Amino acid sequence: MYDHEPIHVTVPGYAGDPRSEPAPPPGVVIHRVPELHPDDLAVVDGIPCTSVARTLVDLAEVMSRAELRATFYRARALGMLDIDAVKASAARVEWRPSLKMLYEVIAEFGG
Repeated sequence: MYDHEPIHVTVPGYAGDPRSEPAPPPGVVIHRVPELHPDDLAVVDGIPCTSVARTLVDLAEVMSRAELRATFYRARALGMLDIDAVKASAARVEWRPSLKMLYEVIAEFGG
């Protein structure tokens, strides 16, 4: 139906929220998270987004180690990799199985 990956949207709140809400539009995946720290937010072209650091933390949940490492390399090549910000963002998230791998990749990049 779609020739692209789904769009992932982060929404403050939790999946057990008793309020009913409509299903997301086709091609959109909603991730419920606790309220985001201001340092985990960015605005790009007027659109609120997660920061590069928070995005790298979140990608660890859905990427292999090789994919995550390649993403870190790309962020560094673009001058967007701030290891201290990634570590700070990782410290703010709830426990995730991916954190071990994330911290190992951070260490590879001097963190």
